[in-house]
Amino acid sequence: MPIPVKKKEEKPQTAKERVYAAVREWIIDGTLQPGEQILDQEIAEYFSVSRTPVREAIQMLADQKLVEIQPGKATRVTKISLEEAMSNYRVAAELSAMALEMAYPKLTAAVLDELQQIDHDFSIAGRSRNVKAAEALDAQFHHRIFELAGNYFLGEFARILESHSQRVENLYFSQNDELSFQSHQDILRALRQKDLPAAKSAMRHNWLHTVELIKENQARSAL
Repeated sequence: MPIPVKKKEEKPQTAKERVYAAVREWIIDGTLQPGEQILDQEIAEYFSVSRTPVREAIQMLADQKLVEIQPGKATRVTKISLEEAMSNYRVAAELSAMALEMAYPKLTAAVLDELQQIDHDFSIAGRSRNVKAAEALDAQFHHRIFELAGNYFLGEFARILESHSQRVENLYFSQNDELSFQSHQDILRALRQKDLPAAKSAMRHNWLHTVELIKENQARSAL
């Protein structure tokens, strides 16, 4: 199983949390490919833990549809369904628009300035093709809005969908040539104009734009 040679420095966490966070990252970034077998003994040795927290972490990943546990058979990274992926993007678009509406009363000028700075840094990272930085800043922008929305379950659903959307982007745009970095300027402009419907529409477009890119990518691949 192609897990990294060296472990990253981690903040103090339980064994289950450490294993979960690391394996989740490996699945998202493609270190563990769709269909890849998950070997709990190898992971346990990597983290110097027993197999119990590894199995607990794998169950968490299975609950989020990132791995598939087949009793009596191998546990594998879930394969990516294009149809399901595009459906997930549409759900994420609606959740993000809902979060924006819930956060709206807290979107002061200072908060909008904060989001503007994040988007500025995001655009710089995108233009320089610093994909990891751009992905992190894009996530930071959206996470801030979900944080201000203040609904735990909405945030949890969005986080699970984010895992799947990042997997799709890393798979379908592996060379990162086709992936355009969609600015959040339309969202911010509408918010500064206090036009919530336009801001929600721009938020949906921010997500659904990627669906169109995936379709274009697939059409080119079929030629």
